[in-house]
Amino acid sequence: MKRSNNWFPFGCGEETPGAGKMFIFHYAGGSSSAFRHWAAHRRPVACIPVELPGRGTRVSESCLEHIDELMERLLPELAAAIADAPFYLYGHSMGAAIAFEAACRLRSEWGLRPQKLFVAGRHAPHRPDPSSFRIEMGDDALIAELRRLNGTPQEVLDNEELLRFLLPTIRSDYRLHESCRYRGQKLDVPLVAHAGKLDFEAGPETMAHWREATDKAFELKAFEGDHFFVQRLGEDYVSELLRDAAYRLRA
Repeated sequence: MKRSNNWFPFGCGEETPGAGKMFIFHYAGGSSSAFRHWAAHRRPVACIPVELPGRGTRVSESCLEHIDELMERLLPELAAAIADAPFYLYGHSMGAAIAFEAACRLRSEWGLRPQKLFVAGRHAPHRPDPSSFRIEMGDDALIAELRRLNGTPQEVLDNEELLRFLLPTIRSDYRLHESCRYRGQKLDVPLVAHAGKLDFEAGPETMAHWREATDKAFELKAFEGDHFFVQRLGEDYVSELLRDAAYRLRA
């Protein structure tokens, strides 16, 4: 029987004993439901979207706004869910920063080494943030940022009451993202970076800098689309991602 807890609302991959597990971290303003369809089918690697407090199925909880607090609470849950299975970490945008931090700390604090780290749509941790938006800016600036990124449905952007309801959680995500600080960490696991060709802040040239975040193999792949290419490419993207997970990169 598929089990779940509040961190993994769509299950932890028990339906395929012995299979690898890919833990998926969402972008700012999103939730695990953005990747629910990834977990809906039996796959060679189980896709496990991670739900952060205050988002999605955990909307009644308080948001965590600092990466250290998030890691303190998240890592024991991840370690228990990993058990003895080979595992992968995947993150899009803000999720890429969380996945990188989790990979580093799982290795150093728990002795757990992911098979690969997949990152998409976010500058490398040692590089400056190319976005001009900062959390101290007002709601109008945040709404302009959401419009620019082109990932929020137009009907949400046009509904002022709904938008004002959602902004505090979105702002918490940006605060969490800005709390990520690079401290010279370098991974010893293969790293695969995915870029949207039309993502003007995290395109292929920007994503190429992730090469410097690992001592192991690195691969860069470019896809058609903008910052949210991950959502728009659908099942073809998921299939390619999981093929890449099974493929052993040269060291």
